[in-house]
Formats: sequence, C-alpha cells, structure tokens
Amino acid sequence: GGGGRFSLRGARLPRRSSEEDQGQQASSAPLAPSRSTAVQAWGVLGVSAYLSYGVKKVVPIVVNGVGAIDAAWQWGFLAATLVFFAYVEGYKGFTKGFAPRVVSRAWAVSKRAEDAERTWRYYNVRAAAKLAKELFKKYGVAYLFTSISLSLVSFTLMYTLVSRGVDVPALLAAVGIKCSVAGKKVGTAALAYALHKAASPVRFPPTVALTPAVARWMGKGDEEAAASGPKPSIWHKIFAPAFCIGYFHGTRKRVISSWCVTTIIFAVVVGVKRLPNPYRAIIDAGVIVGLAWGVVSILIIYARSLQAGKAPSFDPSLPEGSPYAAAAEAA
Repeated sequence: GGGGRFSLRGARLPRRSSEEDQGQQASSAPLAPSRSTAVQAWGVLGVSAYLSYGVKKVVPIVVNGVGAIDAAWQWGFLAATLVFFAYVEGYKGFTKGFAPRVVSRAWAVSKRAEDAERTWRYYNVRAAAKLAKELFKKYGVAYLFTSISLSLVSFTLMYTLVSRGVDVPALLAAVGIKCSVAGKKVGTAALAYALHKAASPVRFPPTVALTPAVARWMGKGDEEAAASGPKPSIWHKIFAPAFCIGYFHGTRKRVISSWCVTTIIFAVVVGVKRLPNPYRAIIDAGVIVGLAWGVVSILIIYARSLQAGKAPSFDPSLPEGSPYAAAAEAA
C-alpha cells in the first residue's frame, strides 16, 4: 500500500471508575466467582416446570373424582389428606429441604470458568498482559497456537473489510472500542494491522476460552486438569434441572436419595391409579397441594436469594472435589 501517517488511540472498554485504579485492581486482586444468571434460572425454573407438569396431569383426575364424594366422613378424609400433604410433603419436604437445596445447587452450577470469566468481566492492557503470561505458563504451545491462529483470522478479516471500504472504526465503536485513524494515505495493510490491534478486547476473550480445549486436543488436558483441578462441566449446565434435583454430581447419599424418592413417587402413582374414586381423587388432591407448595417454595426462595445476592444457607450436597465447592462456600 501507499505511505502516510496514522495514529491509533488506545482501545478500551468503558469503566465505572478511574482507569488506573481499575488496572491496579484487575492485575492484582482476585475476582469473586461469577455466575451465569441464565443457568441459574434454567435450573430453578426447569425444576419448577417439572413439578408443575405433575400438577397439570393430576388436576383433571381430581376435578372428575371429587364429584364421587357422597359421605361426610369422605369430606373429612379429604380435608385431613390436604393438611397431611401440605405439612409433610409441602412444608417439611419442600420448604425445609428440597426447595432450598434446589436453589443452592442452582447457584453452584451457575459458576463460570475462572479464566474466561476474568476476561469477560474486565479487560485492560495490564490485566490482559498478566493473564496472557499465566496462560502461556499454564498451557504453553496450546496458548501460542490459539492466540496466533485467532490473530491471523483477525488480521485477515480486517484487511478484507478495509479493502472493501467498510468503516471498521465505526464497527468497533459500536461495541465500545474507541479508535481513530488520521491521514488520507494510509496503506491497507498498515491500517488493517492497526485495527487488528485495536480489536484486542474482542479477540482476547475467545483466546482464553478456546485455549483449554486446544490443550486437550493436543493431549495436554490431563496435565492441565491435574495442575488446576476439576473444571465446571458444560453438561451440568445443559442438564441444570436434573443437577439441581440431585440426580447426579452430589454426595453418594444425596444421589441415592434423589433417585429413591423419584422411584417411590412413581410407585405410589401407579398404586393410586388402581384406587376407585373418590379415594384416588382424594389422594391426588393431596399430591396437588404438596407439589404446588413445592413450586411456590422454590420460586420464593430463589427470588429471595436474588434479592440478597447470594445462595440460601443450605448444604448443596456436592461431592468431594467438586469444582463448585469453593463457589458454594463463597456464596
């Protein structure tokens, strides 16, 4: 390309206070574990929907069966059943045990991976340089491979956009990266390189997120896992409702208990189906009260935890060595 002069003002994302103070803090102070609100909500609302589906299936049975009640003692039996299920299943089972555990485990599973979170929550040159050194020390060639590959992609993209007359500075400004280019005769390659450097805040987070995967692909996953400990699994987040119930990744007692309770409930449902009305409807009415109580308890406890900004003070029953254990204690 031709000659000319250009100047590029430092790329930076908006900050809430002094940039120097933020830089010092980001490079020295550890960040508290951060969590995904989407994963939290998916876990809690998924369990609530699961219980609500049970209520929906039983309501028509109760509505049709209650009409078969033709004796005063049967109405008394219905009232006693509702009170029993409200207290035993609703209050003792859900409010005092299941509901706070679900919310507590939802907070635990929502923990984000540490390296990626440090990058997405805050970026500046000092913090990025320090994290880059940490990643190189931790992953070696895998980090270099990832960083260089994404840099080549970035420069090629910028060169292509500039060659086609796209206003790249305006695009970067749209995502909070301020840059300007002065001079009418700036070479395409030089301009592309300057914009490529300006886009570092956009390029660096994917580098951090992809480096562990590249390390595993290169056969360094076992060494990295041994050095840094277990990492939060993406499958835990995908199946967050089952995680929150305790079907997996819990203490041995918790997992066995969760599956046993589900099996017992299934057996009771099969048995109740064999009862004639109004007795089937009476038992199912109690089930509705218990499940509805559970749904309300979960949602109230979750709302309170969001308002307080921390998980409820309830043991999430995580297994030994869980990657969520420290985050659960911090919450």
